[in-house]
Amino acid sequence: MKMILRGEFERNLLDNLKALTLCVGWDVFGYEILEQVPNIEKLVVCDGSFKEMFCCESPNNVDYSGLLLQLKELHLESLPELVAWRLPFSNLTCLKVESCNRLPYLFTSSTVKSLTQLQRMEIKECESIEEIVSKEEGEESDEDEIIFPQLSYLNIENLENLIRLYRGNLSLPLLEELSITDCDQMVSLCAGTLDAGKLSQVTIDYEEGIPLETDLNSTLRMEFLKKVSVEFLLLNIYNTCFSTSYDGNCV
Repeated sequence: MKMILRGEFERNLLDNLKALTLCVGWDVFGYEILEQVPNIEKLVVCDGSFKEMFCCESPNNVDYSGLLLQLKELHLESLPELVAWRLPFSNLTCLKVESCNRLPYLFTSSTVKSLTQLQRMEIKECESIEEIVSKEEGEESDEDEIIFPQLSYLNIENLENLIRLYRGNLSLPLLEELSITDCDQMVSLCAGTLDAGKLSQVTIDYEEGIPLETDLNSTLRMEFLKKVSVEFLLLNIYNTCFSTSYDGNCV
């Protein structure tokens, strides 16, 4: 990276670079490296300790909002201090976020409007996330609709505090594959109306092919109630078992 920043690589080599993995222990995101690779289509950022990235301005007050507009695939992995990222990616088709444990949400509602090409999204093991999309500060109406117009695949896994994707109305018109694993607090995808007309079945906690009973939200609520009932039953059995004397009759 120091060699790249010192200009020791031929310009045409960096201009032709299509994929870049940044795996360094920065406490401030290295925006300068992005200036040197203007045409990358895949970016993996992992193992950093910075709190913000892709914000409108870098710490040195340089506007980097024009960078990475051609980016198609973005992975954010093992960024334990990350709390905010806000730069629009109009050509992004694939997003993966994993082990970013301080993120309270993934997008603001305004950021989602720029993700018109997003087709695949995976969010795993981000324990602080309560919503995937959060309303802007000062936005009070729950009537607005968030649309992911091209999203066909969504996998959310081990989000222990996730309540929903969005608190308003949600439209996923091309969604065909949905997998939800160990998201025990989530009863439905959204609090408002939900449009997922192409989806016919869902995978929940590794159980594949669960058919939609009426609509997706109703199916998720039903599966949630089943799981709560089973957990309640097991808890009763456990309490009954350990309240008896050890006479060999409880197994």
